[in-house]
Amino acid sequence: MSAAGSWVPSLWTDEAATISAAQRSPAQLWRLVQSVDAVHGVYYALMHAWVAAFGASAVSLRLPSALAVGVAAAGVLVLGRQLTDDRAAALTGAVAFALLPRVTWAGLEARSSALTAAAAVWCTVALLRALRRRRPAAWTAYGALAAVGTALDVYLALLLLAHGVTLLLRRGTPGRDRVTWALTAGAALVLAGPVLLTASRQDGQLGDRGVGVARLAAGAVVSQWFLGETPTAASGRSAAATGLGRWWLPAAVALAALGWLLVVRGLAGRPRGGPPPAEPAPAWLLPWIVVPTALVGVQTLATSGSLYNPRYFAFGAPAVALAVALGLRRLPGRARVAAATAAVLLAVPVYASQRQVNAKDASDWSQAAQQLCRSARPGDAVYFSPRRPPVDGVTTLTTRGVAVAYPRCFAGLRDVTLLSSPEQTGDLTGTSRPLAAARDALAGADVVWVLRRPSDPSAAADEALLASAGLHRASTWQGPLDEVLRFTRG
Repeated sequence: MSAAGSWVPSLWTDEAATISAAQRSPAQLWRLVQSVDAVHGVYYALMHAWVAAFGASAVSLRLPSALAVGVAAAGVLVLGRQLTDDRAAALTGAVAFALLPRVTWAGLEARSSALTAAAAVWCTVALLRALRRRRPAAWTAYGALAAVGTALDVYLALLLLAHGVTLLLRRGTPGRDRVTWALTAGAALVLAGPVLLTASRQDGQLGDRGVGVARLAAGAVVSQWFLGETPTAASGRSAAATGLGRWWLPAAVALAALGWLLVVRGLAGRPRGGPPPAEPAPAWLLPWIVVPTALVGVQTLATSGSLYNPRYFAFGAPAVALAVALGLRRLPGRARVAAATAAVLLAVPVYASQRQVNAKDASDWSQAAQQLCRSARPGDAVYFSPRRPPVDGVTTLTTRGVAVAYPRCFAGLRDVTLLSSPEQTGDLTGTSRPLAAARDALAGADVVWVLRRPSDPSAAADEALLASAGLHRASTWQGPLDEVLRFTRG
């Protein structure tokens, strides 16, 4: 389910960061995470080995996430068998997990979300095993998984807090088990401490800016698990510009409403017949679903710096899926079939929207790069326009990410404004000079390719400068996010 169509959506900004980091030497990668993106450092190291073996195509980059979804689904099945005596409910939970829009998105993304979901569910399985066996080896396994998971994604530390709440709610848990858990979780956080400490010092790497009550509520109720990510109104354009319209939005809202009804039914209702399960599922699933979001939500509303982003909570998807499955199993026969059918039908539009060319933040990089693959020639000049105003004559963020994602189409072209590559500066952007400072490079160019956002405030000045250099617009391609212009001399 997650791997299908992985070759269709264009790569986008976050995935370009993965490509840039994964293709660096170990020394360069170490320098990168010391200055930026330490939160993804372990994932980048894993992808460094993967890319070295299998390349950096869109399919290759996204395949580890799809495989991680499979590993996580297996964990949901195992955990479901431990939390309920209903084998069908455990299997239903695994299927529901694979169908959740957050999961089908994470499995299509060259980022760490799917891996953190797998780490979260198997970490929870390990804790249950440790509580039952009470052996040092079992507690060591839990601590190791918790440490690795937290290093992979610092937000997984919130799962450990949810586990602590579970042990308070779980009846009959001996005090020594709670103490052992606290010591093991503390040791895991100490082992992951260097990543946590470094990430905490990198301002702006976590969360989104400008998250208010409405956006937080929409994220927690819909986007977090029942929508994933969708085309957005990037560069001031409507999502309809991607050709997808907005037909996935009402489907996602309806799916969220149905999903939450099933979650409440699954966690508040009683099993239909049979003996009660050995483990109280609500005590395990409810804190997993609520605690991480509640803590980050309070931080977001109480402080000026937000740590909230819906995709950071993919590790809660296993708990939501199992709660949905329990809710389905506690419905009478016909109602169960109707609810399951409705859930699948509502998930289909969202799933389809995730597998369109411009699905990732309206990114059109694959289409833009294709314009150069078709027509650019070695020796042509290329100008990546700034996406932020220059500071002291130096620009950091530009449209150069498309060349990172699709380097083949830019091979042999002269980058007229590049000052330092990201590898040289130890970050993800590098530095560029203004086009006005590149007149010497333009003097010998017969063809100049310009990649920019339609909303670029420097567009008019850049075109005037190119005209003064004897270069005039010959063609324009415009996508939902970017545009590619070809300037020729004479």
